[in-house]
Amino acid sequence: MNKLFANPLALPTALLVLGGISYGSLFSANRYASDAGFPFLAYSFWQVLLAAVVLLLLSAVTSGLPRINKVNLRVFALVALAGVIGPLLVITFIAGKLPPGVVTLCAALIPTVTYVLALLVRVDRFRWVSAAGVALGFGGVLLIVLPSGSLPVAGAAIWVVFSLLMPLSAALNNIFGAMLRPAEASSLSLAGGTMAMGAVLLFVIMWATDGLFLITDAGPWGFWSAVWAGAAIAVTYSCFFEIIRRAGGLFFAQLNYVVVAAGLFWASILFGESLSLWVWAAVAVTVGSLALINTGTARALREKQAR
Repeated sequence: MNKLFANPLALPTALLVLGGISYGSLFSANRYASDAGFPFLAYSFWQVLLAAVVLLLLSAVTSGLPRINKVNLRVFALVALAGVIGPLLVITFIAGKLPPGVVTLCAALIPTVTYVLALLVRVDRFRWVSAAGVALGFGGVLLIVLPSGSLPVAGAAIWVVFSLLMPLSAALNNIFGAMLRPAEASSLSLAGGTMAMGAVLLFVIMWATDGLFLITDAGPWGFWSAVWAGAAIAVTYSCFFEIIRRAGGLFFAQLNYVVVAAGLFWASILFGESLSLWVWAAVAVTVGSLALINTGTARALREKQAR
C-alpha cells in the first residue's frame, strides 16, 4: 500500500480516470439537454458558467481566488479557447455533416496529435513505450468505432479534414497549457479562472446566435442537464491542471481514451444501451495503453529528476 502511494503517477492516474468518467458523462447529459430543446451554444454557456461559479467558490475557501496577472490570463485564454471553446465549435459545426462515430474517432486522435506536437516542440523525446501506448489506446477506440460501421459517407472527405481541427486544438491545449501553467498557482484557481473566461467568451457567442436564453427556459430537464454538465466540467478541468502539473500534457491526453469508454458505460446505465464484446475488448486495450503510457511517463520523470 505504501508503495502505491509512493508512486508519483498513482494520483495522476486516479485523476485521469476520475476526469475521464466525469467528462464521459457529458454525452448523456447532452442527450437530455437536446431532448429538452436546449440550444447547443446556450447550453454550453450555462454549463461553463456553472462550472466557473463552483470552482471560484471552492478556490475562494481553499487556496484563494485566481490572481489576475499576465501569466494567469495567458493560461486562462489558452485553455478556454484551445481546450474548451475550440473543440466545442468544431463539434457543433460538423454535427450534421459526419456520422457520430467519426467525431469519436477524431477525439481518439488527441493523444496521438499531442505526442507528435510534444516531439516537434521538444518538450518530450521519442520513447517506444510511449508511442506504443498511444497506438494501443487509439486501437482500443477503433474496436468501438469500426465494427459499428460509422465511417465517413461518400463526399464527406472535406469535413473529415476539417474535423481534424478538434484534436489539433486539444493538443495545443495539452502541450502549451502544461508549458505555461504557473507552478505556484492551485489547480482549483486555474480551473476557475479558465471557466470564467470561457463563460465570458461563450456568452458573446450565445448572444450572437441564440440570443439571451435563460437556464430555466429549457424546463427542469434542461436545467438539471446543465447543472450535471457544469459539475462534470468542473471536475475534469480541476483534474487537468493537477495532472499536467504532476505528469504533463501527454499523460493527460490519455483521458480521451477513458472518455470514450466511460461515455458508452454511462449510456448503457442511463439509456439501456447494450455493450458488445468489442467494447469490453476496447476497455481491456485502454487499460494496457494507460499502463504503457505510465511506464513512459515514469521514465521521463526519473530522467528529469536525475538532471
